[in-house]
Amino acid sequence: MLATALVALLFMAVSSLLQQRSQIIESRRELLTTAVQSAHSIVASYQAKAASGAMPVEEAQKAAKDALRVSRFGGPEGKTEYFYIWTLDSKGVMHPIKPEWEGQDMAGKVKDGAGTDILKQISTALNASSNGRVFVPTMFARPGSQSLVPKLQYVIRVDGWNWMVGSGLYTDDIDQLVRKTLLSNLAIVLVVMLVVGGVGLLVTRSVLRQIGGEPIDAIAVMSEVAQGNLDTPIPDAPAGSLLDGLGRMVVSLRQLVTEVRSATESIATASSEIAQGNNDLAHRTEDTASNLQSTASSMEELTSTVRQTSDSAQTANQMATSAATVAARGGEVVSRVVATMQDINASSNKISDIIGVIDGIAFQTNILALNAAVEAARAGEQGRGFAVVASEVRSLAQRSAEAAKEIKALIGASVEKVESGTQLVGNAGATMTEIVESVQRVTDIIGEIRSATSEQSQGIAQVNTAMNQLDQMTQQNSALVEQSTAAADSLREQAMKLTQVVALFRVNGSNASAPAPTRRPATPAAPRPAPAPARTGATRPPLV
Repeated sequence: MLATALVALLFMAVSSLLQQRSQIIESRRELLTTAVQSAHSIVASYQAKAASGAMPVEEAQKAAKDALRVSRFGGPEGKTEYFYIWTLDSKGVMHPIKPEWEGQDMAGKVKDGAGTDILKQISTALNASSNGRVFVPTMFARPGSQSLVPKLQYVIRVDGWNWMVGSGLYTDDIDQLVRKTLLSNLAIVLVVMLVVGGVGLLVTRSVLRQIGGEPIDAIAVMSEVAQGNLDTPIPDAPAGSLLDGLGRMVVSLRQLVTEVRSATESIATASSEIAQGNNDLAHRTEDTASNLQSTASSMEELTSTVRQTSDSAQTANQMATSAATVAARGGEVVSRVVATMQDINASSNKISDIIGVIDGIAFQTNILALNAAVEAARAGEQGRGFAVVASEVRSLAQRSAEAAKEIKALIGASVEKVESGTQLVGNAGATMTEIVESVQRVTDIIGEIRSATSEQSQGIAQVNTAMNQLDQMTQQNSALVEQSTAAADSLREQAMKLTQVVALFRVNGSNASAPAPTRRPATPAAPRPAPAPARTGATRPPLV
């Protein structure tokens, strides 16, 4: 069971990492999509101006290239990744990192680290796309490195100008992050395994300490005692342990068996004396009648006690019913808490969506600030103040985007905690249901106790009637003296049988043969109904 729990813990950790990796990849795709769409929007705005005649096509194309040449996104400061523009027939339009490619026919010349013709691959994918937007996986080395790592490209076709606008993001850091997190989780699982193993070892030692030795030793001792061997050796064990208790039990049984053997001899002798004492039985009948009166008084007290027990059982039944009602209300409250946790979870998801919208608005504001900066630059000295304002707006937009990302991360963590809380509250609801069922069972048991006390009251009433009849029977005891003599003879026989039964136990090396085990319960029960006069004194112990 422990191994299964640890494997489940490891499986959950790996599953969580895989899910986290998928979420990060999707986030990168969304970032790349948003950035390239924004760049396409800038180009589309200049294309619209050219189409409306507000500016020549060449000037509009140059303005669009200049705007995207200085635009950046991604990275810690939002200035890591760049945009590029190619024609659909692989001619360079704008590339801020490789300006020498601009105006050149680069067909078959731009390849990734794996030797793939990237421009041909992108053009083919765009022509096959129905909406002119495609993701293209490539392999490139990071700046300053020779190792090839995955880089995801996203390109949008610009209809009318025969352009395609795109950008790319490296994705190798995702796997590095996942591997780092996996190693951290594996370390945590290893620590948990060590802790659980240590606790299991401590529990095992505690159990062995309570037993006082190996469990097989205790089983061997109990097996020997069950076979009647009271001379079996008991291993040394700490005081208070199971083996120590077994040793003391064997000593007590040995003393008890010795005393029973001695008692059976005394019974045999006493049975002869009983036969002689039967002559005095007639004289003691008067004393018996007096004792019956005392017994009747005790029965009245017992009746009162049973009645009080019945009242207490009724009160307990009412309290148990109230407890069941309270537990049921608790279960309803837990159900409402579960519903509330689910509502909180839904609200957190909505907040996360709103943060995403804010992030998009911040990015759009950043682009607009870039456009404003370009316009201010074109205005010259007159647009200097407007350029400063545009720079501040861009800075605010970037901080808003970063804050939105942080809030989104916090909301994601809150959603996970709310989901965990929902599971815990669900478990609490299941526990409350079990409590309600347990309280209901207790109520049923108390009802049975109440019924039993009622039956006891009826039984005591019958005993009182029997006591009255017994008072009359004492007058007939004189006629039973002869039967008592016969009972004394029977008692001697039963004493002999009891001696044979006790011989089953081996004490001090004695090995006496014994009758079959089926005779054990029959032999000691025979003498009880035989001596009729003794019934007056034997009725009270069972009642108490």
